[in-house]
Amino acid sequence: MSFATAFLGVREGGTVESQIGLNVQTLLQAIAPEWEVSRGLENVRASNLCYGVPMTWAIGDGQTSTQMRGVLRERLKRFEPRLSVLSEIEVEEDSDQNTVSFYIVGGVHGKTGTEAFEIETKLSRMDQNVEEGS
Repeated sequence: MSFATAFLGVREGGTVESQIGLNVQTLLQAIAPEWEVSRGLENVRASNLCYGVPMTWAIGDGQTSTQMRGVLRERLKRFEPRLSVLSEIEVEEDSDQNTVSFYIVGGVHGKTGTEAFEIETKLSRMDQNVEEGS
């Protein structure tokens, strides 16, 4: 049994895209403790101490939205090694439903080179859980 199967609920034999999608959802649902960690401590920065994305930056003005996308891009590069490139990260707020939608486009390392992938997920701003359906 693999770590991902035991602790992240990944199904054996699932597609790479579905596995990455699950990891992205887990990353977005995790609340980051926001500890200050020196750049020289790369192993600590790659540990669960720095895992997660702070939702307080999700939406606001243009500056905080840009900052949120930068943090998400950095965390995806750090915690999802199957990604070879991130070409687009869009964040959109739905104030009526109090949700934030994330649309991520990029490429993954595949058997024949880089393969394209798209992930769209919607999170509740109240409890930071994945919202099912649209």
